[in-house]
Amino acid sequence: MYVFDLDGTLVDSVEAHIAAWLDALRNFGVVKRVEEIRPLMGLPAAEIAKALMPSRARELAAVKNEIFLSKYLPLVKAYDDAAVLKLLPRPIAVVTSSSGHVARRILQAVGLSHYIDLVVGGDEVPKGKPAPDPLYVVSREFGVPPGAMVVVGDSDYDMDMAEAAGAVGVCIARRAPCRGGRRVIHSLYELAELSL
Repeated sequence: MYVFDLDGTLVDSVEAHIAAWLDALRNFGVVKRVEEIRPLMGLPAAEIAKALMPSRARELAAVKNEIFLSKYLPLVKAYDDAAVLKLLPRPIAVVTSSSGHVARRILQAVGLSHYIDLVVGGDEVPKGKPAPDPLYVVSREFGVPPGAMVVVGDSDYDMDMAEAAGAVGVCIARRAPCRGGRRVIHSLYELAELSL
């Protein structure tokens, strides 16, 4: 079974998320630089909000999501190689650090939602990436043990989650290879040829 990360793996959205965080912070009178936000990408939105503004994290995350959906969602595009979803066996899940609501809106907006059987958002589990909890949710939903899952992502958080659950981590090297992936690929189309 394939489990995909969303942002930076299936869709080109990381810059849009960063811009939404910066806008949200400005609403609270806080000015940050892109370089201060970028290393946090891949963590659950609640964790990012806590790191940026601990005293008002919940409010910040809510404002960020609202700004992202109203201003930045139209800028998000699916990567061309996300079309590989048509070729892979079902079920297919998406596990993301974004909120589940935002992730579902992204998948609908870019035309990928009909290939995805389950979305698990970072706000829908006790602990998000890099903890293995999201994969345990997928396992329960489909009766597939984590050891039979191939987790495809673009960050160390994705690979750490896969390793913690006993799944196979495959890193899509969009910008740079992940630290812990069992395999590194440069196009999602390589998944159709991999024997894992």
